[in-house]
Amino acid sequence: MENKVLLGKLIREKRLFLNLTMDEVAKKAGITRATLSSIENGQGNYSINNLFEILDILSFDLRLSEIKRTKNFKNRAKRINTSLDKKINSFIIMCVEQYALASKRSSRDTYKKMFEKGVINELKEDYIDLHGMSTLYINDHISSLLGEHL
Repeated sequence: MENKVLLGKLIREKRLFLNLTMDEVAKKAGITRATLSSIENGQGNYSINNLFEILDILSFDLRLSEIKRTKNFKNRAKRINTSLDKKINSFIIMCVEQYALASKRSSRDTYKKMFEKGVINELKEDYIDLHGMSTLYINDHISSLLGEHL
């Protein structure tokens, strides 16, 4: 059950990051808005085909051989679901995706490295100061925190 909740939260975060409404994703996936809502809430029964269709629409890079339960994801799933938390989570997803693109690494590897080096927590703490900055500035900031040069 815990995996369904985590998967639903990840789907919701990515949908919001892409600025897609539930109606848009549901229509593209050929499901109802209610079905998408139950998936995002970690509830309900749905087909694996529906799930893969949603993941494809949201451009998830899914390699079944690499799926692992980690402490990192458990901690993320326990966050309090406030409006500010949603904004911070969307911001962090954007930072990871943009830095992965700039560094030519997968999002998964980028998130893992950023988490291990404490950059994810830095981004959470500095959200107020950073969220209005340019992608270039944020990438430079992340690069310096990781001790890398883009």
